[in-house]
Amino acid sequence: MILRDLLTGDRYLLCSDGLSPVVAAAVVREVLAAAADPDVAVRELVALAEAEGAPDNVSVIVIDVREGGADTGAPPLVLGSAAQALTR
Repeated sequence: MILRDLLTGDRYLLCSDGLSPVVAAAVVREVLAAAADPDVAVRELVALAEAEGAPDNVSVIVIDVREGGADTGAPPLVLGSAAQALTR
């Protein structure tokens, strides 16, 4: 298990094996870097996996850590989006 402090600006990707073997890591990185909204990144990654003929179901979660209430000392906000495509 890896533990890590959440830092403002972090973005996390959790995905099933329906995405990782069919969409190249470089393409995944490009999508994650280009999409400002996690929902946009999720939908694009699922669409790419489907277009590449994903042999299995595709599940994608993108989580963004955004700044909390700076003036209150609140912890960072964690926002995310998830999507799933049942391809087979």
